Amino acid sequence: MIQSWGPAGRCVLAVALLAFGSVQAHAQAQAQVPTRQAQALTQHQELRAPQLPSWVTPAQAPLEQVLEAEQVRQGVHYLLADVQARVDGRQRQVYRHYAMKALNAKGVESVANIEVRFDPAYERLALHSIVVHRGGQRVERLPATELRVLQREKELDYLIFDGSKTAHAFLDDVRVGDVVEYAYTLTGSNPVFGDRFFGGFDLQWSSPVSRLHTRLLWPSGRPLHLKALNGAPAPRQRQLAGEEEYVWRQEAQAGLQPSPDAPSWYEPYAQVQWGDFGRWAEVAAWAQPLYRIPSPLSARLQAEVARIAALGSDPKLRTAEALRLVQREVRYLGVEVGMGSHAPNAPDLVFKRRFGDCKDKTLLTLSLLQALGVPARAALVHTQMKQSLAQVLPRPTAFNHVIVRAEIDGKPYWLDPTRASQPGPLDSIAQANFGLALVVDPASTGLSPMEPGPAMLSKRHVTVQLDARAGLNEAALMTVSTELEGLSAEQMRLSLAAENAKELQQRYLNYYARSYPGISLEQDFEVQDAQPASNHLKVVERYRVKDFFARVERERRLEASLEVPELLGLLQTPRDAIRNAPLALSHPQELHHELELLLPETWTFQDDVKEIQDPAFSLRREIRGGAQRLHISDHYRSLADHVLPEGTAAYAANVEKARKMLGYVVYKGDDSPTPSAEATLGGIAQSQLPLLAFALLLLAVLGRGAQRLYAWDPAPAPSVAGPEGEGLGGPLLLLALGLLINGVMIVQGAWSALPAYGMQTWNMFTVPGGARYHPAMAPLLLAELIAILVQLVGWILLALVYFKRRSSAVRIYLVYMWASVAIAMLDQWAIQQVPTLADKAESKEFIRQLMTAGILGLWTWYLLSSDRVRRTFVRRWPGRGPAAELPAAELALTPLS
Repeated sequence: MIQSWGPAGRCVLAVALLAFGSVQAHAQAQAQVPTRQAQALTQHQELRAPQLPSWVTPAQAPLEQVLEAEQVRQGVHYLLADVQARVDGRQRQVYRHYAMKALNAKGVESVANIEVRFDPAYERLALHSIVVHRGGQRVERLPATELRVLQREKELDYLIFDGSKTAHAFLDDVRVGDVVEYAYTLTGSNPVFGDRFFGGFDLQWSSPVSRLHTRLLWPSGRPLHLKALNGAPAPRQRQLAGEEEYVWRQEAQAGLQPSPDAPSWYEPYAQVQWGDFGRWAEVAAWAQPLYRIPSPLSARLQAEVARIAALGSDPKLRTAEALRLVQREVRYLGVEVGMGSHAPNAPDLVFKRRFGDCKDKTLLTLSLLQALGVPARAALVHTQMKQSLAQVLPRPTAFNHVIVRAEIDGKPYWLDPTRASQPGPLDSIAQANFGLALVVDPASTGLSPMEPGPAMLSKRHVTVQLDARAGLNEAALMTVSTELEGLSAEQMRLSLAAENAKELQQRYLNYYARSYPGISLEQDFEVQDAQPASNHLKVVERYRVKDFFARVERERRLEASLEVPELLGLLQTPRDAIRNAPLALSHPQELHHELELLLPETWTFQDDVKEIQDPAFSLRREIRGGAQRLHISDHYRSLADHVLPEGTAAYAANVEKARKMLGYVVYKGDDSPTPSAEATLGGIAQSQLPLLAFALLLLAVLGRGAQRLYAWDPAPAPSVAGPEGEGLGGPLLLLALGLLINGVMIVQGAWSALPAYGMQTWNMFTVPGGARYHPAMAPLLLAELIAILVQLVGWILLALVYFKRRSSAVRIYLVYMWASVAIAMLDQWAIQQVPTLADKAESKEFIRQLMTAGILGLWTWYLLSSDRVRRTFVRRWPGRGPAAELPAAELALTPLS
């Protein structure tokens, strides 16, 4: 990771000094064939300059340092990164010196190939040395190394030709353990910046560096602005003869590897930026001459202005037409050699040859708008840094793209002439949104926030109809209608124009095949774009889904899963939940998805509404059922473009919750008269009114009985003195803890059993023809419900009498606990008798209950024989005398208060 003097992007506005050394190497002294050495010496001799510049302060590489194995990345140990820059008021020089050690075969591949990129239009390269260290020996390889200079247009894939070249040095005989050290100087800067100089230093890499040495020499008396980012240290400063020296030196600099999927604007590395631009207004002033509109326009352009003006006087209409003219008639191609990296070509030339980059197309659009009477300015932006642009030092290379800012009726419009032709009125066109922009205007004093209109939102409305009316054993017809507006409509038009229709259809088919394996094409997709002026597009797809209702033998039923792949694609679970960098999200996004299922017979559905609100997104699902129809409506909207590291776990939990909520299964049991549906991922069973009434009545009866037992007042042992007795202690505290744990287990068991009494599950087990029907299921489920309520009420009674140390506590405890063991064993036996529940039975449960009974037997002996127990549980029911126990007949009539 070596400092680059300017960003490169689709439209590079900054290719100031591109110098990158990717290497490391080791070498061994070896005899060179004289003829080969002579040939190497004559090849690109102008690039070889063994003498270091006089202004450079040499830095030594710590050759003996050893890197911990867990810190190694790509098999390379970076020993030294020495970068020094000097500005003398007329030109800039940058000296780079690196030393890297190959730790394995992968590292040898990296260090044995040296690359240095430069722009011959304004830069001069001087290679000072290439040294290989091995076994304590130092061998200078530069004189005998073959140099090759290639013109490698790395941005050509983005239709950008910048004229840069790359000097290559391919080292032979490099081995594991060798250290490759090399140094070079680049002299010159892009003349487009005039006498203004700026740059920056990386003070942290993704890999650890043993020694970082960075130095800047700046003319005394010339204003200098420094900007430290991400905790970069302050420099050591001193005055030299006519120059100020700034030095940053760091030892054993740890590497930093951000978590994956971080936003493009996230830059966590420590760095320092420097230059004589101190305010954004200065950068705007520098750019103003570049975007000065020439006059007069050519006859060809004047004819286009007249044509647009004849369409109407509305400035919005004129602006949209001028924008479309440039987008449609001028293809994107950037020739950015030398000053062309930042200076646009004349509009007449651009329109004549019908190609240009972002600068050319912007100036052409500005020229047309000025002639049409629409106020507009160029706006410098960065397509990746976005809002983080506010943190950097003002300089021209802070931007990599330029667009148009028009203002109509006091409202700004951010327009990008490099996009494909955008149909529709101006307010329906998707505007550019890069967070912040520097408007090239004399009045600009800082960065301007970009606030595009609603058309920038990627808005989609997807309607899926699954028609299964032909029968559950027949194929279902699937129709997908996708309506797109604003940015999403423009992106779809671009995709349709760029891709083969059949290949695109195949891609769509495979996309849905992941959710519906039996899918096949019923009819090629249809594009409905009859009114492109509205910037609204509709795509209709038609498929046939074989075995939509699939047979599930285990459940003895037919079932169909209703998938929402479009939403699942937006709700991706983060790969890394524990992060040191923000998580990037797709934003802004809005998706309204409707799914309609048409059925051949009457179905039972439960209407439902569910919502999930997260700081990064919102999701709402509405389920509505009819006799032979199910309608599911989902509405998703993104709310942020990133999640902070500390919020990732909560976000991931909500995403997982949302994905579960989206799962829905429709099923029909064998010969079932009442087909059903269930939300298998996140649905909650619906309670039935008759069961609820039965449970409430049973609770009332059990509660009354518990009240009677609570008033039961057996006399304590005669030997106990005092009505209050002793407090809980010794083994009784352990018993108290077990009682509390038992209560928690009872509540958990009751909660987990609730879904069994929901409408769908109840019908599945108890209705003849249900997927898991058995005649014993209804009585068994009712018996389970009674047992759960008896245990719950009994535990409350036991806890009250135990902790109040009532004289009845021991007897109630023993009856309750032995009854619980008996109920558990009986429950397991009953489950094993029902074939549809055999998979739920646990053979080990009998053994566990037998062990519980053994332990309970020991406690029984202790409770019945311990004097401590007799001295503890002695308290009487209020109002009763201590003398004797009431007869059972009197107990039944005793009032509770």
